[in-house]
Amino acid sequence: MTAAQEIDPNASDDTATVELIARVVPSGGQFLATVDGLELQGSGRTPEAAQDGLVQAMRGWLERQDTGGRLGQSLGIERLTEETEIVLRFVAEDSSVADDTSG
Repeated sequence: MTAAQEIDPNASDDTATVELIARVVPSGGQFLATVDGLELQGSGRTPEAAQDGLVQAMRGWLERQDTGGRLGQSLGIERLTEETEIVLRFVAEDSSVADDTSG
């Protein structure tokens, strides 16, 4: 299973959009936000706090992967460019989209 999925099949060779799916679930009196296929998480007393924590963890992870030249490989996407947009989409328990954050 790859962590990311290209969601713009009509994108030019220079631009593309990659979508990462995130979920927030109750966990031990708090909320836990995770990204499908990646070992990243955020937690908080509210769903919004968990989402914010995950967004911050995701930003740091993306920067470390990019700096190390491993971002495409880590996301399971062969061709990433400076123009590639990475979208973190939070999905509600009923599978409808709750929110999205572009990175």
